[in-house]
Amino acid sequence: MKKKRVFHRILIVAGISLMSWLLYYLVWFLFDPDLRMEFYKGWPFHPLEMLLDYAVCCFVTFMATIYYLRSYDRAERERDRYKLLALENQINPHFVFNNFSTLAELIEVDPQKASKYLMNLSNVYRYALSHLEHDKVSLQDELTYLRQYLQLLSERFGDTIRVDISPEVADGQGSVPPAVLQMMVENAIKHNEHTTAHPLTMDISSDGKNITVRNNKRLVSVPESTQIGIHNIEERYRLLTRQKVRIEDGIDSYAITVPVIVEN
Repeated sequence: MKKKRVFHRILIVAGISLMSWLLYYLVWFLFDPDLRMEFYKGWPFHPLEMLLDYAVCCFVTFMATIYYLRSYDRAERERDRYKLLALENQINPHFVFNNFSTLAELIEVDPQKASKYLMNLSNVYRYALSHLEHDKVSLQDELTYLRQYLQLLSERFGDTIRVDISPEVADGQGSVPPAVLQMMVENAIKHNEHTTAHPLTMDISSDGKNITVRNNKRLVSVPESTQIGIHNIEERYRLLTRQKVRIEDGIDSYAITVPVIVEN
């Protein structure tokens, strides 16, 4: 992909240089009567001089293009950085709202369980705050965060939610956007039934290049669903890599596959 991009830029420089070169000779021809007189008698330009003029056009165009592309790339990176910050800030209140709502419910039902939940929540939230400042985190750090989050789910829902993390994921390397696996799990919980009679099961697997979170599908009605979680995941990957997030929406199962980002 990088070679193709370089080739395209070379074509752009060559094309702009050719146009500039032709324009130079056209202007010269239109505004120089002596040249026109010579042209009517025969070809007035020496091939070596024309080649040298074209080389000068290429050099000037190359320098101007490099300056433009560097300025453009700098502006693009800055824009993407602010977009990522906005998306990451979007996770924070979303995470707080969901978990504080859970805590409020537990305080009424089981104060002792609520106290334990609050302690675990503080650990999870502290971890989230420290890692959401980064565009990417290591897969192992993300798994540490996910396991802490799963502990909160276990305290609230018991065995109605079951998550299996494959050894390929547990031993995997690379990076992912922070909280991406947690958001994938949360999305499954939000949209599917999870009861003792019908537990929600999730398998987190990897083929070495991608991680897939697959859950059994038993949809519940979610009022005013904005799909904020899935949109957030897709946008952050779009800004970080050319690799795509894949979604499989089957009859009995739903799966989200995200790439593992490997540094070159």
